Amino acid sequence: MTLPSKWARMDWPLLLNALALCAIGLLNVYSGTRVHGVPGTALVTKQLAWILLGVAAFFAVYLLSDGFIEEAANGFFIAVLLLLVVVLLVGRVRGGAQRWIALGAFNLQPSEFAKIAVTFALAKYFSRTYRYGGVGLREVLPAIGLVLAPFLLVALQPDLGSAGVFLFILAGMAVVACVRWKVLALFGTAGAAAVPVLWFFMKEYQRQRVLTFLNPELDPLGAGYHVIQSKIAVGSGGLIGKGYLQGTQGSLRFLPEQHTDFAFAVFSEEWGFLGSFLLLILFLLLIYRLFFLTIRSQDRFASFACGGIAVFFLTHIVINMAMVCGLFPVVGIPLPFVSYGGSSMLTGMMALGAAANLSRSRFTFQGGGGKGRVIGS
Repeated sequence: MTLPSKWARMDWPLLLNALALCAIGLLNVYSGTRVHGVPGTALVTKQLAWILLGVAAFFAVYLLSDGFIEEAANGFFIAVLLLLVVVLLVGRVRGGAQRWIALGAFNLQPSEFAKIAVTFALAKYFSRTYRYGGVGLREVLPAIGLVLAPFLLVALQPDLGSAGVFLFILAGMAVVACVRWKVLALFGTAGAAAVPVLWFFMKEYQRQRVLTFLNPELDPLGAGYHVIQSKIAVGSGGLIGKGYLQGTQGSLRFLPEQHTDFAFAVFSEEWGFLGSFLLLILFLLLIYRLFFLTIRSQDRFASFACGGIAVFFLTHIVINMAMVCGLFPVVGIPLPFVSYGGSSMLTGMMALGAAANLSRSRFTFQGGGGKGRVIGS
């Protein structure tokens, strides 16, 4: 396909939606990183650089030749696994967790890229094993084994939040790939039964997060402090908010991690319920577009990969907002394009670039082998 043809088939709604979220995130980072009376320009400049790099990554992935993402899926997955091993050996430790590889002034977080690598690897696997009537138990077990490796490597960092995202991606893609409902019910029951067992493998601070999620007043100045301050920020925004740069929870440093994991609390305080509702609409449009591409893709791998990317974003959005509002334990999941973070920005933009690349297949009917329309066929 020539460059003009690729340009003509560009999925502009997807990119423009992401850029709108990036613009909101940039304004929010500025507000969240300022101290009362002191502008927060340093991290804003970095975030702007990450956005520009993210846009470049979007187009770099989008312009890849047709079929390249599917062919490179397994190699990308293995490369990311090696990076996760490198993190455990020589990674940078911060806050008791070893999650980053230092690259000069920047820190790379391979677990973010692992989420997309797992999505592509699962899409390739399910596109090979899909069959009319639903995928059975025998075909699902290797998919679980495929997810288990990155799950354990990330859990060892420790980062149970990111590790848990792999399980949500697996569950979501199992639905998209038409795994039989009996198999889904079996693993759902097994997963629910395993939750109490997980308690014995959690570190003490992780147990405290669960306990304070159930009762934040249990440790109001310790493990419960994040959630209490976050709920105060969200609630104080009211219907229309206090106004941009008028929030106090962030600028007076009552709210921890106000520009990363709790960026939505800063936004809610300043823009209120109506602003938060509009932000949610933008996210829903993004998810809707990705599922639209999932349904319309004429290629099986493209359909499954777009569905996995939609699940990836949906998981992040739901968990982050629920966490900020005290409806989910604090697990350190960023809000896509709004939270500060280079790895998160690059991963999000690469994922959308891949979806735009794969969506080109919806204009071309392909038959034979592992190709063919899946959903609605």
